[in-house]
Amino acid sequence: MQPVTDSIEIGMYAACLADNCLNELYEKSGRGYISALDEITAWAHEFYAKYYEKLKDWETFEETEDNIYKAVCWDDFVIAWGIDRLKVYLTSINR
Repeated sequence: MQPVTDSIEIGMYAACLADNCLNELYEKSGRGYISALDEITAWAHEFYAKYYEKLKDWETFEETEDNIYKAVCWDDFVIAWGIDRLKVYLTSINR
């Protein structure tokens, strides 16, 4: 089980991803609503594993090459990443 603070971070990522990607995922994937939420949760864990340590110090991260979306705040970065992740997912299921 993740430590509580990590669960909160993952929950924040999941909420941000759901707010910005869930409707399109649900409408275009052919999956049920709960299944789409499960996919968003998996993406939140994926994002956490890849970026959590880097995003701890946003001011430093913002100026690095890792900020591939040129985001000005962490939630803009999460949203941009989520939109890319959604495109990859939808492409993979529509092959």
